[in-house]
Amino acid sequence: MNFYFWSAMLAMLLLAITILVFPLLKPRKAVSVAYRESNLRLHEEKLGELDLDFSEGRIDQAHYKIARQELDRELLGDIPEESADTAALHYGVRSRKQPALALSIAVFIPALAFLVYMQLGMHAASEPPVVQNKALASVEEMTASLEAKLQSGGGEVKEWVMLGRAYKHLGRYEEAANAFATAGNVEPDAQIMLEQAESLALGNGNRFNIKARELVMDALGLEPNNVNALWFAGVVEYQFGNYQHTLEYLSRLAPEAAIDEEINKSVRYYLTKAREQLVAAGEQVPTLDEMLQTDSVSGETGDKASANIDTGPVVELQVQVDISDAVRQRFSETDAVFVYAKAAKGPRAPLAVQRMTLAQLPTTVLLSDNMAMIEGMNISAFPSVIVSARISKSGSAIAESGDYIGQTLVADTSSSAKLDIKIDTPVP
Repeated sequence: MNFYFWSAMLAMLLLAITILVFPLLKPRKAVSVAYRESNLRLHEEKLGELDLDFSEGRIDQAHYKIARQELDRELLGDIPEESADTAALHYGVRSRKQPALALSIAVFIPALAFLVYMQLGMHAASEPPVVQNKALASVEEMTASLEAKLQSGGGEVKEWVMLGRAYKHLGRYEEAANAFATAGNVEPDAQIMLEQAESLALGNGNRFNIKARELVMDALGLEPNNVNALWFAGVVEYQFGNYQHTLEYLSRLAPEAAIDEEINKSVRYYLTKAREQLVAAGEQVPTLDEMLQTDSVSGETGDKASANIDTGPVVELQVQVDISDAVRQRFSETDAVFVYAKAAKGPRAPLAVQRMTLAQLPTTVLLSDNMAMIEGMNISAFPSVIVSARISKSGSAIAESGDYIGQTLVADTSSSAKLDIKIDTPVP
């Protein structure tokens, strides 16, 4: 609550109390007419009427005398012996002061207002606020605020890590890698090294370069049993063609693969691919079940079981992307275009992403399982996906008002049909 709210509330409360209490503390003056004077005036009026009737001959002398005597008797009987002031006090109307009632109102009204506010106002204040301005709640603004703070004061390791993750979420991979590097220079940590390596790979088309490989191996050296470090090491070595090392690192994840279906699926994928390369080169390689220390309970060999999961062709979606002429005129040739696939039902993180500029449209984009940095989060892991193409002036990875988008549903990810998307719909 701010000062203006409390001031306004107090002013209205005082006004209400004043309106109610003032009449009780300052009574109205009695407006009364002396009883004696009112009766004399009435007697004079009746006497005048009687004299008029007699003078005009409507009554005779005898009746006039009798009526006059009757009026005099009425006047004497109606006026009591007390004075005119006493009669006025007796018969007049006068309001009295009510200090006790005024005090009760002055105490009761504020108390009632406070109780009502505690019941309704505080309850409303405890409810989640409605975001009125989407921009204020955007990741970009929070990132900019944290960035400004760190530039002015150095910052703590956890703040640099938060900034790196924010950059990564926004698709600013080079800046993310630099933020993680700053955090790692202050406090060497395996997880920070892995996140820096991942950022470098994301900025390099999902390919680990030499620097990223060194970071992964350094992280593994710090924590030899770190599950993430073993996973990244297996993927890195696969990309660098060191297939024997891939088998070595990923087979050490057998305990985790035995209890987690997603880990088992992704580990088997790379083990199968690496094993195929080694077998093709004429080397003797253990089966997947031997490497993962599992039994073929279904009667199938390890190779067959793995083939049922991941040894089929990598899922690839060919997307023909174009933009309507009307929308194209709203943007410049250097504005960013994102083409990505997301699960139709499931996590909202992209499964595969390609970034380009408007100048490259129309073009054909390939979205494949190989673009996934986290196995189990690739296109083939979901039965249906939504493929989108979006153009953005800001280059933000998050859709904003002012962007334009085109989308299509892929009901069966195993289908190899080509997709056509035209960017022509505004983002609300």
